[in-house]
Amino acid sequence: MHFDVDQQTVFLAVTGSHAYGMARPESDVDIRGAAIPPREVRESFFKNFDQFISEKQMGPWGLISEQALKGLKEHPTASIGYVTGSEIDLCLFSLVKLIKLAADNNPNVLELLFLDEQDILFQTDEWKTVREHAPSFLSKRCRHSYTGYAMSQLKRIKGHRAWLLDPPKAEPTRKEFDLPEESVLPADVRNQINEAVLKIIRDWQVEDGLDDYIKGAAQDTLRDRMVNFQVTVLNCAEDMLDEKVYELGGASIGLSKDVLYAIKMERKYRAARQQWQQYQNWKAQRNAARAELEAKYGYDTKHASHLIRLLRTGLEILRDGKLVVRRPDADELMAIRNGTWTYEELMEASEGLQKAIAEAVETTSLPKSPPFDEIDQMLYGLLNPQTDYPGLPKVV
Repeated sequence: MHFDVDQQTVFLAVTGSHAYGMARPESDVDIRGAAIPPREVRESFFKNFDQFISEKQMGPWGLISEQALKGLKEHPTASIGYVTGSEIDLCLFSLVKLIKLAADNNPNVLELLFLDEQDILFQTDEWKTVREHAPSFLSKRCRHSYTGYAMSQLKRIKGHRAWLLDPPKAEPTRKEFDLPEESVLPADVRNQINEAVLKIIRDWQVEDGLDDYIKGAAQDTLRDRMVNFQVTVLNCAEDMLDEKVYELGGASIGLSKDVLYAIKMERKYRAARQQWQQYQNWKAQRNAARAELEAKYGYDTKHASHLIRLLRTGLEILRDGKLVVRRPDADELMAIRNGTWTYEELMEASEGLQKAIAEAVETTSLPKSPPFDEIDQMLYGLLNPQTDYPGLPKVV
């Protein structure tokens, strides 16, 4: 570290389940914050600071001020974890990186601007200024950021459920994929072919230069429509689209059907081996309590709770133009966490929320993207307070 982080920290808060109102006595304590590195670090070509991550048990902190530690002890729910010695997870961003992620509507960072006052352990005038600008960060971008995070939860739910209902019986073999024991294509040749095909596909994607003219939600909508068009024309399911496009890309540079078939089988074999290894890791590393819940209810209820929270939050942003961190539906989300919904109910709710989000993005009053110039001016003022914000403490 090139500077005293404590002295440059502008914000620390309790986040995660404690901020959502969904914490259990055994819940870890997640603390997020921001710091403004001194000018000699910000303008250095070899010194840098993007973020700092620390996971440790209770003990001397060093990176959390006494004032913030006092706030942690007094927090209505995080204090339980503090007393019981739960693990505390600290992530401290540079203010520039935090602002960028928030402008991208990254769910884990955007919510930091909308936390309840009770969850803020420490803040300076700089952070209060950021919070004053918080509504400006909301945009249609949240549609894809929130559904993207939600879909990663859904993918885990479906993947784990598949393993529960039909666990892999044995490690994949090359013979199962109609492949010889030794690859007919050396790894370096496969890599060269793969790069050549991917270059063709990238050229297809940008050849019209649309990315230079269509931005934000309009660009996202166009890509959605193009996916639907490609699925229809290629007569395939959406999850087969990448494979079909890859085959077309390979054919366009003269690869024979036999070569394409060999590459396809190699890709499937490697994917199957990766799935097998992931399954082994999942069995070996999953939490015993969560394993019991999965076995009892047939799916990962913790992921399910996060899935619904993310989709509901994204819908609320688009529909109401505000982000609510401390969940008014916390009791229901906790009930989902405890397995009160069937898998079928979860899938139905997920599909309904995704549809509602797609409809809300068409009627929302939010802009396609945040006002970048306004946010940039605010950030510049915080880094150079004598310019735009003369009342703020000078950052040195």
